[in-house]
Amino acid sequence: MRQAIITILLALFAVAGQAQEIKMNETTINDYIPMLNAKGYQAYSFDVSAIKGKNVTFNVREFVNGKEVEDSPRLLFPYYFEARGDKLVYGFLPSDNDSTALCYFNWENTLRSGSSLKLRQLYWESENKYVYSYRPDPFEPTSPLEKDTFIPLVYYSSFWYDAEDKLTRCCGSISDIIKRSPHYYILGIKYY
Repeated sequence: MRQAIITILLALFAVAGQAQEIKMNETTINDYIPMLNAKGYQAYSFDVSAIKGKNVTFNVREFVNGKEVEDSPRLLFPYYFEARGDKLVYGFLPSDNDSTALCYFNWENTLRSGSSLKLRQLYWESENKYVYSYRPDPFEPTSPLEKDTFIPLVYYSSFWYDAEDKLTRCCGSISDIIKRSPHYYILGIKYY
């Protein structure tokens, strides 16, 4: 009987020891995404199959203190083009300087290009310094899509200084952020 109890205990210890084993997984591309995001790379993918075959432009609108800037909207890519793919990727890349954001767009089977966005400094009172601090967020595309109407896809927003908490922030829903952000861009498309 004693021998059976010892055997059972040894088997239980062996099973418990296996349950705590750490194993190496094969790395996938998804494992790199948080590291790329931390270094300033952001990408947003959109299904644009509904406007395949249409003429399209990339547009941007700029806002300062809630008001659209006079020369906005403008084209991010200076030409109309025929959309031949089902997928559009809008992305942001690290810039060589703090005052410029680099945006990238890739329309599947159609074109790839980039543009830059001029950024504005924010005075951070508690640190007694000026900073550039922005973040992108995707819009949920609206339905139905209307011809010759701006379709917002990505919101690129400046942080703002919160005097009460003495910190900069950029949080909440896009509608909340729009009310507080001193400077932002809305990137999107139009089809014709």
